[in-house]
Amino acid sequence: MESAQSWAEVGERIAEARLAGGLSQGELAARVGLDRTALVRIEAGDRRITALELFRLAEALGVPPAHLVTRPPQTLVSRRSALEESPDEATRARYRLDARLEEHARHAQWLVDHGFLVPPVPEPGLRRATDDVDPVALASAARQAVGQPSGPLGPLADVLERLGLYLTAVDETAEGASLLLDGFGVAVISGQAQPGRRRWTAAHELGHHLMQDEYHSDAGVAAARDERERLIDHFAEEFLLPAADMRRAWTDGRDRTARAIMLDLAASYRLSWSAVVNRARQLGLVGPDEARRQKADAPVRGDFLALHGSQPVPDLEAGTTGVQWRKAALAAWSQGAIAAPRAVELLYGAVAEGELPSRDVEECLP
Repeated sequence: MESAQSWAEVGERIAEARLAGGLSQGELAARVGLDRTALVRIEAGDRRITALELFRLAEALGVPPAHLVTRPPQTLVSRRSALEESPDEATRARYRLDARLEEHARHAQWLVDHGFLVPPVPEPGLRRATDDVDPVALASAARQAVGQPSGPLGPLADVLERLGLYLTAVDETAEGASLLLDGFGVAVISGQAQPGRRRWTAAHELGHHLMQDEYHSDAGVAAARDERERLIDHFAEEFLLPAADMRRAWTDGRDRTARAIMLDLAASYRLSWSAVVNRARQLGLVGPDEARRQKADAPVRGDFLALHGSQPVPDLEAGTTGVQWRKAALAAWSQGAIAAPRAVELLYGAVAEGELPSRDVEECLP
């Protein structure tokens, strides 16, 4: 990503991050030990800032220092409106998520540029930059590409990076956002959402990636949506729980209740209860009245333990990355390309500095 070319650009980034954080100029100035008039001049581009001030501002704003001195991707800028004073919470949440998306993109680009992360070669015809796409066929092709045409998918961060999308979960409320880069994509999703919802959002961002959307951001994927969003919804549900799998479960469990079958599916496919019930209704396996009753009677932990033997294993918790991403970051550390703090940063706190693997210091010296 390009560096900011003027102090005015830096000031604009600081002002944007301040508004996204819901802070007034006086509040931010007080947090970093500046006069309000000094911050006004900084945001206007009339005053330079020192490195120490930059780090203090970044810490107070909850963004990486690099966020304040780099330009956002043009595709991201072109798809969002400027923040005004006193933005609503949904708008602030989207900007905070975009900041995490930019950070993740910077990290991914560095790992790729230095040869530690090698994006997969796209399967022919799998990525389709058009609205004329059969979402069921696209989901089937994606599953074929990862070698799992049916059955529950494993940890989704691992699955998605095999399709060229590097995903992480962050401690933000906005549900998901993705960005298309040169030969690969990056995505961030909310680690605060329920586990089943996190997997749904991850699959949704994969749909945008495969359909080659340059930038996508969800203030909430449950909101009213256009035809393209509905198409990607169909992709996500078929990718996570193929219709053939669900019908097979009904056939194999003909002596069991619909609730017991759906509990098994929710646990093994790691989906939310409402998503499984909705899928059963769409496929005509339960009627509208039965679906309403089941959704109103959401299972608790004991229901899963009694009927399935275990409850769904949480996936995509905050800080999660795929296995190839983790290997790439640790390879950069082991080869001496980065220092310990940078390794921890690339791993999003999955390990502390003292938990990094040992390395031969002499081999790492230039």
